[in-house]
Amino acid sequence: MQDTVVSSKKYNFIYHNISNRFNVGINNISPKSFKKHLDFFSNLPDISICFDDAYEDIYIHAFPLLKKYTFNKIIFPITDYIGKYNKWDVNFIINKKMHINKNQILDLDNNGWIIGSHGKSHISYKTLNDNQVYEDLSKSKDSLEKLLNREVSIFTPPFGYLDKTHIPLIIKAGYKKIYLNSSYLDNSIYDNSIKIEGRLNVYKHDSIHSLKRKIEGHKIQSLIDKYIHYCSNATVFVKKIS
Repeated sequence: MQDTVVSSKKYNFIYHNISNRFNVGINNISPKSFKKHLDFFSNLPDISICFDDAYEDIYIHAFPLLKKYTFNKIIFPITDYIGKYNKWDVNFIINKKMHINKNQILDLDNNGWIIGSHGKSHISYKTLNDNQVYEDLSKSKDSLEKLLNREVSIFTPPFGYLDKTHIPLIIKAGYKKIYLNSSYLDNSIYDNSIKIEGRLNVYKHDSIHSLKRKIEGHKIQSLIDKYIHYCSNATVFVKKIS
């Protein structure tokens, strides 16, 4: 019997990859598990399913599964890597994956998916100065708008990290909404000048029970997710010294 959660709140869930491939780490979820998640989410009234990095596997596996659901579907490509392998990833040799190509992005767009920016090169903004951050923001936005022939107004930062000082740069680049992982959300980050929505990360080990705990804001579950998310800083460190 499927667990249910009665809520009128809006929830944004963030995935990275959906496939049956071997993958080191916890960001790759099988299509079978993903389908179970979707069936569970169908009990909730206002759901967005987000995909960071925009791997081709999302087009191959997630796109067909999501067709029967009315959720908002949002994908955030890295514009320098559209149609290319994920050489930005420090685990590239083990976790080599192709990113979505331009025609696939256009197909998703034509099928009602929302296309947002995940930056130009997937470099953490912790390691960039303001001019470099603005260049990453504006060039990725321009690339997507030229491809789609319309405005791209939403953004989510590489590695989920965002400092409050970046918000004026995001506004200057022309974005109207930021999607930010819940691990980085606190009262200090909110700004009346732009809309900010939180997201709940979903990992390979997540069960329906743990998804329910995320939705309910369970403190221990939140601490577990925050610890996992902070481990991504190791990738940022390795990239910085390489």
